[in-house]
Amino acid sequence: MRQQNMGRRRFLKRASAVGAAAAVAGCTSITGSGGGKPNNIRLGTWAGTWQDLMIQAVVDPFKQETDIGAQYVLGDNTQRLNKIIAQKSSPPVDISQQDGSGLVRGSNADIWQSLDEELVPALSKIPDNFKSDDWVMQIFAASGLLYNPDEVGSAPGSWEAYLNPDYKGKVGLYTEDPTHDLLAFSLSRTDGESFKDTEQAFEMYEEVLKTMDPEFITSSEEYGKLFAQGDIVLGRYWSARAAQWESEGKPVTSAVPQQGAMTTNFGNAIPKNIPEQNVEWAGKFIDYTLRQQAAKVIAENMFYTNPDPEMEYPDSVSDKLVNSEDLENLNVPDFDWIAENRASWRERANELVNQYS
Repeated sequence: MRQQNMGRRRFLKRASAVGAAAAVAGCTSITGSGGGKPNNIRLGTWAGTWQDLMIQAVVDPFKQETDIGAQYVLGDNTQRLNKIIAQKSSPPVDISQQDGSGLVRGSNADIWQSLDEELVPALSKIPDNFKSDDWVMQIFAASGLLYNPDEVGSAPGSWEAYLNPDYKGKVGLYTEDPTHDLLAFSLSRTDGESFKDTEQAFEMYEEVLKTMDPEFITSSEEYGKLFAQGDIVLGRYWSARAAQWESEGKPVTSAVPQQGAMTTNFGNAIPKNIPEQNVEWAGKFIDYTLRQQAAKVIAENMFYTNPDPEMEYPDSVSDKLVNSEDLENLNVPDFDWIAENRASWRERANELVNQYS
């Protein structure tokens, strides 16, 4: 999750309001006197905008109710996960915020506590594909079909729009990592039955390269810029990014085609072997991430959707989020399978790009 770093002064001002110390690898004063209720929950998360929003959406209201603040272990989720694995007998955090692959990797390493509705009551509202026995998603967006409504008109109903000759020279491929383009193309060629038909996905990928003269894109910023300049009118990227660009006046929006789409996901887990008195409060903190206040703040600022399908949002953002009708057509990635194949997919896609460019 790429975030912009906020200024040091602003961070210290916000963090002090909740009794937090930034970027600590080891924390002091974790528990209150007598080893009972903790003074702070140790939260492993991303720095910058996301941390700022977490303070507003979760940390502040959690502290108001419980008188428990937060101390932060900041950094890239892979780096933070590796530290938990290395220090699993005495983890550096009470809660770890990870992307979907990190949560699954932690499950496979057997480092997460089991979660249940007694520990996290909101679990009862979360669909099974957004939770497991030991983690739960907090936000998600669709890997949607992005398009310029001024040039394309109404939302394309199919990923096959990538091959519409009207858009030749104006479609984007995310060549930095072809994974999600391939998953979308598999859904297209199997009529939504599978995102794992790699051969059919590569057939469509090659057809796009051969016939559509696509733009090769290597960053989120480049994607937004190409839409803004009118250099592309169609692409596959995150719905939350499209909503952000649309709110900035760029000519782009997103849709979930009839064959379905994948999701990008971020959530929470509790490491095993944290202080016993912290487990209950870590569960309560995660419950706060799934409540109305958190969903509203994140949606208004980053356009990510809470996994509770009954969650309500302000009218100002509700039409920019993945809606409940789309949920049936969304697929949560098989992170283990992707991890096993991603490198070979990238190599194969690069060979095709070099062949046709």
